[in-house]
Amino acid sequence: MKLHHLRMTGIGPFAGTVEIDFAALGASGTFLLEGPTGSGKSTILDAIVYALYGHVAGSATSADRIRSQFAAPTQPSVVDLVFETSSGLHRVRRQPEFQRPKLRGTGTTKEQAKALMWRIGSPQGLPAAIADVAGAAEGSEVIASRLDEVGREVQRAVGLTREQFTQTVLLPQNEFARFLRAGTGERQQVLQRVFGTETYAAVERQLEEMRKQAKRQVDTAQQSLATALARFTEAVALEDERGGTALAEHAAALRLDPLAAGADEQLAAVTAHAVEAETASAAAQQAEQTARTTAEAARTARARLDRRRELDRLAAALETEKPRIDRARTALERDETARPVAELLRRRERAATAVTEASEALTALAARTRPEHPDLVDLLTEAEDPHDALAAEAEHSTGEAGSLKDLVDLETALPERERALAGRRDALAAREQELEAATEQLESRPAQRTALLAERDEARTAAAGLGEAKAALAAAEDAQRAATAAATQEKAVAAAHEAAETALRRARDLAEEETALRRRRFAGIAAELAADLEEDAACPVCGSLEHPDPAGPAEDAVGPEQVEAAETARQAAEQQQARTASDHAVAREKLEHLRAQAGEHTVETARAAVGAATEAVTAATAAATRAEERETQLTAFDTGTEKATRAKEELALAVARERTGIEESDRALAADRTRLEEARGEDDSIAARRRAHTARARAATALREALRTRTDAAQRETELAAEAESALATSGLATAEAARAAVLPAEERRGLLAAVQQRAVDETRLADGLAEYGIAETVASDEARAQADSAQTAATEHLEAARAAAREAAGLAARRRGTADRAHAARDALAQASAEARSVSEDAGVVVRVADLATGRSADGDRVQLSTYVLMWRLDAVIEAANTRLALFSGSDLELLRDTGARGARKTGLDLLVLDRRTDQVRVPETLSGGETFFVSLALALGLADIVMGEAGGVQMETLFIDEGFGSLDPETLETVVREIGRLAEAGRTIGIVSHVGDMKAQIAEQIHVRRGADSRSTLTITA
Repeated sequence: MKLHHLRMTGIGPFAGTVEIDFAALGASGTFLLEGPTGSGKSTILDAIVYALYGHVAGSATSADRIRSQFAAPTQPSVVDLVFETSSGLHRVRRQPEFQRPKLRGTGTTKEQAKALMWRIGSPQGLPAAIADVAGAAEGSEVIASRLDEVGREVQRAVGLTREQFTQTVLLPQNEFARFLRAGTGERQQVLQRVFGTETYAAVERQLEEMRKQAKRQVDTAQQSLATALARFTEAVALEDERGGTALAEHAAALRLDPLAAGADEQLAAVTAHAVEAETASAAAQQAEQTARTTAEAARTARARLDRRRELDRLAAALETEKPRIDRARTALERDETARPVAELLRRRERAATAVTEASEALTALAARTRPEHPDLVDLLTEAEDPHDALAAEAEHSTGEAGSLKDLVDLETALPERERALAGRRDALAAREQELEAATEQLESRPAQRTALLAERDEARTAAAGLGEAKAALAAAEDAQRAATAAATQEKAVAAAHEAAETALRRARDLAEEETALRRRRFAGIAAELAADLEEDAACPVCGSLEHPDPAGPAEDAVGPEQVEAAETARQAAEQQQARTASDHAVAREKLEHLRAQAGEHTVETARAAVGAATEAVTAATAAATRAEERETQLTAFDTGTEKATRAKEELALAVARERTGIEESDRALAADRTRLEEARGEDDSIAARRRAHTARARAATALREALRTRTDAAQRETELAAEAESALATSGLATAEAARAAVLPAEERRGLLAAVQQRAVDETRLADGLAEYGIAETVASDEARAQADSAQTAATEHLEAARAAAREAAGLAARRRGTADRAHAARDALAQASAEARSVSEDAGVVVRVADLATGRSADGDRVQLSTYVLMWRLDAVIEAANTRLALFSGSDLELLRDTGARGARKTGLDLLVLDRRTDQVRVPETLSGGETFFVSLALALGLADIVMGEAGGVQMETLFIDEGFGSLDPETLETVVREIGRLAEAGRTIGIVSHVGDMKAQIAEQIHVRRGADSRSTLTITA
């Protein structure tokens, strides 16, 4: 990954827009980002990480710090980064969320965070994309426009997570040495995040769960096997209880083959018993069927005797009833002949009655109609065809009434139209008054607008200083915080100075003590050498084989152990002195920085300045609010004026239209009155004239219908009289009275008809009975019936005995077959449970062995968890890469080691140690001095970066930032570190060093200078 260009607006202490051309800065491979503490150097690194990942570099730092407190309330903060990876050129822009003033009313509203990402088509389009602030450069394509989409695209393009990025590309302040000093647990989390090895821990958890699941499955399978065996034993025990104990023992020991053999033996015995019982049951059923056939034959013979006796009785009854049935048939025949003639006679009588009634009705209607319409009544007697004449009169009157319908409607609506016209005149007068009032209101609005303009301009003038007031307030608050912190820091400096002086005195004392001990040991070295002399062995000093007068130890002789202990104490004191001196320097530098931030302010003067600035901001904010309110009122006022003008014009047009409409309606009303007067004639109204025509039409129609009814009745009477005479002559009956007398009453006729029909049924039943098999030849004597009764009783008793024997045999067969079926089903279930137990047991063994290996429980391995083993392997690679650079930084004095014992930690294999070849001692990272900590951490970070890039699919990081620690190095070590960084640059990387150390400026030409002004705002200049 290579950075090309960064543009940021309203970020951190940078109120305006600043730009950094990394391509120009990286020409020599190394550039310096320098400035005083707190000036905003780390803000640039935060901006880079925020542009890519939406969060700042430091893990303990809030992303809220990205927005500048100096940005205008309505100005968005923007970070715009152009970078290049193996997937091409990209540009990403992010805008953090912020609170802006509401457009209407008071208070603020949240402006949501935004993000955009482009793909730049070619390197030739890079200058245009960098210069394009709007994001519409030719050759640039938007590939993501939502926060989540941009996050995915950045991850895809860069190939690193934010944690990996800040461990390999950008090493943020206060986190540089975090990996070196981390405990086992924290280092494990860092390695998991950087190398993405959470999968192995997930595999451990999954395998552990699979082991538990396998154990549960084995338990379940064993329980299922026991249950299946219990059911099989229960089924077999119904016939044979032997062998149950042996089967249970086989199942408990999972001896599945003997279990199957024993179960099959029990099943075969049960099956044989069932077959034997079924054979006996079949024989009993056959005997029952033979007895049933014999009993059925005896019952049939006895029933045939009863049937013949019943038919003999029926024949005798039919012979007795024959005369009565013959008389009934004769009466029914005469009734059938006379009934139609009698019906025609009754219909003729009803028709004569109808003629009389119709004549009377016509006479009465004519009498009622004559007073109003005598001419219509006269048509009944005078017209040649009264029907046609009355129809013509009805049609004429109906037509006249229909022609008057529209005029009736017009006459009915006339009063309502007159009232509506009067209402319209009243409404017109009211709208004319409304128009006059609207005209007067519009004439007064210009003066009102002038007053609002004056109030707005006055408020704008008062609010013009809001930005300066806020800046002054921020500066005063910063000064107050700095002055307060400086007062506290002075005490910390004094305490640090005292601690440094104490440590220095102790280091000097221990150094003098060590020197004295070494001198005393040197003075007594002869005695120490003499203690090792042996006969015939050369003296290590003079070479003589004789030792006549070897030196003896003095009373205050010093041994090597005492010197070594003094040296260790002196080294520890010097390390403590170095730490306290460093702490004192840092505290003093922080105090100077706080005093510089506070300026000339004391705590009291800064507090007063904050109060005054707060009042100024409050006043300017209130004025800005008033100005915005007046501007809103002006906009609403102008909108109201436009609406009022349009409303007045529309009202004037409506008044003119209504006045014309009233005049037209008045003329139409007068014309309709004239038309009605002409059509009314002598009648009171058009409605009365129409009602008269309607009444005449109804009268003519009623007379015509009554005349038609009388004519139709007379014609029907004549037709029925002719039909009755013809039917009487044809029937052979002498007179009409004879015809009426021959008709039977309904009840009597039904009785005779039923008797005749029953006679026919009985005769058929007798013939069918005699035709049945064996009936005609059967003689139903008392002796024959007695013999049949005796035979039937004997056959029935034999059948009952055979049926009882068959039931008993069938029950036994069913019970034994049920036992066999249950045993077969239980045997199948037992076989299935056995197969399941065998399969589950075999599978579970594999799962448990693998899970034990992965979770460190196996007795076959070193009991290291899979995830820890993977991290140990990765850490070894990181240490190997780091030691290559550490040898250069430390002159081969220091070497990183992995502590396999983990210093008593529960999780082993991830702790770090440092081998100090100057003393051949293994040290823990906490004992390193500030300078040693820096270059060991740097070597470790660079090694980690190399391994991560290899693990990330060969990701190449051409840009690297280092933000920490150069101030703790002596000049010689600083030169060595810078030289090694230069070698990285020569290998193709661009290295950005973040520092305020003065010596760095002389060694690195390309520089970014960050300075903080008196108003706490930062500026940026570039030397390239």
